[in-house]
Amino acid sequence: MRRLALLLLLPLAACATPRERCDRAATEDLRVVGALIVETEQNIARGYAIQQEVRERPRLTYCWGGRGGDGHFGYAFCNDTETYTVDRPVAIDLDEERAKLATLKRKYTELKKRSALDLAACAVNYPET
Repeated sequence: MRRLALLLLLPLAACATPRERCDRAATEDLRVVGALIVETEQNIARGYAIQQEVRERPRLTYCWGGRGGDGHFGYAFCNDTETYTVDRPVAIDLDEERAKLATLKRKYTELKKRSALDLAACAVNYPET
């Protein structure tokens, strides 16, 4: 019985503490803007952006079990749709990208200050034990 109780509590041990959730929420916008800065810098360095397109293609697979009223039991062929992504180069306006980068860097500085205050509030609200 004790083993069962410990086994059931194991997934809870992997959950984040309230402090960790607070810290993550406090820095989420900072991480997003930081990733956008990196992407914009890469676009400027390359001279073009990369856009991901989601495409579909038919796929023939094996199915197991009954397939309804068609009389197939056991293994049968099934038509399925498979989705995949393709990276496609896209032309960009470099001046526009540079302006966007400057704006993102200003926003990053603002968010860094706000995140520091939010992290301090997290430390006060959820002290380490």
